[in-house]
Amino acid sequence: MPSYFYRARDVNGRPHEGIEVATSEDEVLRMLSNMQLTPVFIETRTASGEPVQVPSTLGALATELAASLRGLGKSVQPGSVALFARQLSTMISAGLPLVRSLRSIARDHHDKHLAQILQGVGDDVQKGESLAAALGRHPGIFDEVFVSLVHTGEISGSLDVVMDQTASYLERAEILRLKVEAALRYPTFVLTFAFMVFMAMILKIIPMFATIYSRFKVELPLPTRILLSFSQAIANNALLVLLGLILGGIGLWYWARTEEGRYRIDKAKFDLPLFGDLIRMYAITKFSRTLGILTSSGTQILSALRVMRPVPGNKVLERGIDAVRQQVEEGVSLSRAMEATGEFPEMLIQMTATGEETGKLDQMLSRTADFYEQRVTAKVDGLSSLVEPIAIVVLGLVIGMMLVALYLPIFSLGQAMRSGILHQ
Repeated sequence: MPSYFYRARDVNGRPHEGIEVATSEDEVLRMLSNMQLTPVFIETRTASGEPVQVPSTLGALATELAASLRGLGKSVQPGSVALFARQLSTMISAGLPLVRSLRSIARDHHDKHLAQILQGVGDDVQKGESLAAALGRHPGIFDEVFVSLVHTGEISGSLDVVMDQTASYLERAEILRLKVEAALRYPTFVLTFAFMVFMAMILKIIPMFATIYSRFKVELPLPTRILLSFSQAIANNALLVLLGLILGGIGLWYWARTEEGRYRIDKAKFDLPLFGDLIRMYAITKFSRTLGILTSSGTQILSALRVMRPVPGNKVLERGIDAVRQQVEEGVSLSRAMEATGEFPEMLIQMTATGEETGKLDQMLSRTADFYEQRVTAKVDGLSSLVEPIAIVVLGLVIGMMLVALYLPIFSLGQAMRSGILHQ
């Protein structure tokens, strides 16, 4: 098993450091929690005690790509995990033993990949491992938030209640995700279709008109000359253009995998017209909902901020969460730390401050999440009725301008012929 070097503070603020042997960083965090220590820094160490060397960016990307290819067809939908949490809550509350419950769910679950994993989890639990540790062996299926909630439920003896809350949390998150994806799917389809129509006209339709117009002994209108020249440049250099697009796509993908690239892209998402507010509200909803359920389950605020860091799915908020966590470690209140980052809306900050003052932080965060979830739903409904006509108008304008440019010489020729007839 790997070793982990840690630095931490006790309840009196005194520093502590040491090395623990554990299966994962989560297990180290649980050890520190049992010792009533607040983690400040954790680093993986080799058998000789040296820090683990971080592989090169190219090597890391190649490893990640290979892992993604191996995982094709083996992903587990969030709805399947929510169903598992609901089934486990029901069986435990009915008094069934944990191992028996896990194996029963594994036999009956419709997702065969998840069923196979649950069978292994049941075997690990039977050998004496905690459920949280057994689930933590499968980070691609059960994220840190899920494992943390299970760990809290095991410690408090209320695993059935926590699993029921977790199932509701996952179900609401999945419903909201599907709504947002539905709102973004239509404009993506329209833009893709518009690009395909544009390329078809550039490569097929416009060259036909160019052949016809080449027989004319008159000067073509400027829009037509520009369109024909552009089409000719693309058609004559199709391989170079295709190679450029491929290399540009690879370069963009490579840049998007870097920390700075991901941050720039996620920041640009917040500034998108029409959809920027929706994306930001969706991320804030996930942040509020997740932090609310973690605090309601009894998870310490620093641990909650650590495990939920990737939940919003946006690097801008991830950096904001990092800044909040750092200030909270230094003794700043959660609401003031959130305000100092400038990344969180005023309503969320005020509700958080109220929750801290009244001791009902989890309730205030859940209410805030409900509010933003309603706003996201309303925004999705509004965009659904607004995006379609806008997309149709934009698509019509692009195609219409190209057609006008193509037919301008015909209009000019017809006008010239009529003028010649009238002057005879």
